[in-house]
Amino acid sequence: MGRAAAGARYMFNFLAATFGRPQTRPQPAAQDGELDGAYGGGVRYRPRLTAQILRDHEVIRREMRALLDACRAQDEDAEIVCMRRFADSFRRAGLIKSVQLYPYLRWALEKDRMATIQFKSTHRELERSSLLIEAVLTDYLDSPWDSYRRRRFVHDVVRVAGLFAQMLRQEEGTLLPLYAPPGQYRYVDGVDTF
Repeated sequence: MGRAAAGARYMFNFLAATFGRPQTRPQPAAQDGELDGAYGGGVRYRPRLTAQILRDHEVIRREMRALLDACRAQDEDAEIVCMRRFADSFRRAGLIKSVQLYPYLRWALEKDRMATIQFKSTHRELERSSLLIEAVLTDYLDSPWDSYRRRRFVHDVVRVAGLFAQMLRQEEGTLLPLYAPPGQYRYVDGVDTF
């Protein structure tokens, strides 16, 4: 009976940890409240994120160049392999930016109304381009290639390359330079200083 109770307790603790149920009620610390205010309730600055994103962009650029080369060579097997590699790299980098970069910038710029409006507009544009690229990738990678897809493939790849290049220009030229530690942001308080 003792072993059964210990096994049940172990299983309960395992399931509680797995599904996020606290075994005891956590006591809030005074510092936690300050950190939540400073970092937007879970959004935090990662010093190496910009370098990681730039490295990911270089990898994706290489994958796109390889895909375009396969299109020039009209090698269907290479086209499929290169598109899969591009898709994997593109999706991985997109997830990192969606989870770490964009939420932090949204939090960092929220005290400046105009910056928030401009960030949201830029983010919507990036989202739209990303969804268009994802639609093409899904269409070609999740379906058998019929004659229509074979005819449209090069055109669609060129379109994806253009959207991707535009995304990189916006992210590298506009958003990544804004990614800075919390103490670096200064806001105009609405008083006309000019």
